[in-house]
Amino acid sequence: MNQLAIHLTLHGGIVLLIGLLSGIPYGVAINQKTHEDIVRGWRVAHSGLSMGGTTMIAFSAVLPSLELNPLFSSILVWSSVISGYGFCIALPYGAWVGHRGLANDGPVQNKIVYTGNMIGAIGSLVGALLLVFGCLNSIL
Repeated sequence: MNQLAIHLTLHGGIVLLIGLLSGIPYGVAINQKTHEDIVRGWRVAHSGLSMGGTTMIAFSAVLPSLELNPLFSSILVWSSVISGYGFCIALPYGAWVGHRGLANDGPVQNKIVYTGNMIGAIGSLVGALLLVFGCLNSIL
């Protein structure tokens, strides 16, 4: 496994861990019969980060097989890592403060969640596009 794949596996494992740990406040919110918006926020943090970390680990497994030049491989890895950490800020923080961050307005807490969501979404999009590009290059 190459260095980039190892970095992606490491950071994917960290994102996965944060997602799994987000299950603790999720369970507490359910047991305390907290308002559904708070439960939903923790459910999104728990499931979204767990899936994101798992996806990063899956990307790392196929990375050495892709026909990508070193620059594109680096962009795929680091955009995925930045995306994962953007969501690690946005999702738990949003659940904690009760903001969804779907628009860049309102209080500063919502703007923080929005910024994390945008970093996460853009990084995910770049990583996924490069994954598809690398796969197409590999089969053509």
